[in-house]
Amino acid sequence: MSGLNKHLPGVVTLQKQQSEVSVSSLSGKTVFFYFSASWCPPCRGFTPLLVEFYEKYHDSKNFEVLLVTWDEEEEGFNGYYAKMPWLTIPFSQRHLVEGLTKAFNVESIPTVIGVCADTGDVVTTRARHALTQDPEGEQFPWRD
Repeated sequence: MSGLNKHLPGVVTLQKQQSEVSVSSLSGKTVFFYFSASWCPPCRGFTPLLVEFYEKYHDSKNFEVLLVTWDEEEEGFNGYYAKMPWLTIPFSQRHLVEGLTKAFNVESIPTVIGVCADTGDVVTTRARHALTQDPEGEQFPWRD
């Protein structure tokens, strides 16, 4: 059983653009839950940095990003997510967003929380700040 089941109970698949990806395929990775929204100016500023880091390093550093959107309108979400190369919780799964926000005690966005997919343990709660300070990922995965 995947440690991610602690945070995504009952979820079998996630969305990656127009396809589905099984949660079990994330085994062995660090998964970064990216709390963000299209209407958030700091999010729109940070997302391109995260995209660049993701495209350079997600294979070699063995991680995945999972968008947890705070968008309340699907149209805004769709336009924002179209620019992202990573996974998302389907917009229709609002209950998961609320549960993750509460479980990780997220009070503002953008927030990036790193989790070990195998154990479900939180690796870092400061990945957003760490990425801006360490854009080459020399200290990756920026453990707390």
